[in-house]
Amino acid sequence: MLMPARRRRQPEKAIQAHIVRLLRHVGCAVYILGTHRRRGDYQGTNQSPGLPDLVVFLPRHLGVLFVEVKAPGGRLRPEQAEFKALAEGVMGTAGGCYYVTGGLSEAAVFLMTLGLLKPEQIAHYHHTFRQDERGGGHVQTPTID
Repeated sequence: MLMPARRRRQPEKAIQAHIVRLLRHVGCAVYILGTHRRRGDYQGTNQSPGLPDLVVFLPRHLGVLFVEVKAPGGRLRPEQAEFKALAEGVMGTAGGCYYVTGGLSEAAVFLMTLGLLKPEQIAHYHHTFRQDERGGGHVQTPTID
């Protein structure tokens, strides 16, 4: 019996590169934390545990976005969860501070909620549809896959 081919997991570094490209495309200033080291340097990141992968300044003075890139099935470490909770506390009081965990889909959906990206700007093969019940009928709502 033939086993179906296993799909290789896309590394977080590749996912991050796609997210950075998308954010810069919509006019964001993106700062990547702790991923670049010179050859022979200490192999740790030399940064505080829990800091997100990306710090993003949104266009039109919409605020700051923290992005923790995770491959499908990835989870936050305790330090990352603590940072997220602190950021969400600021979101509730000051506004203009946002936190996204996940991959390209989560980043794209977030940008759409702010009006920085339109669904038609996303390649058709990334679109999936979710059935919503509204007023007794079914409406197909686009989501990003």
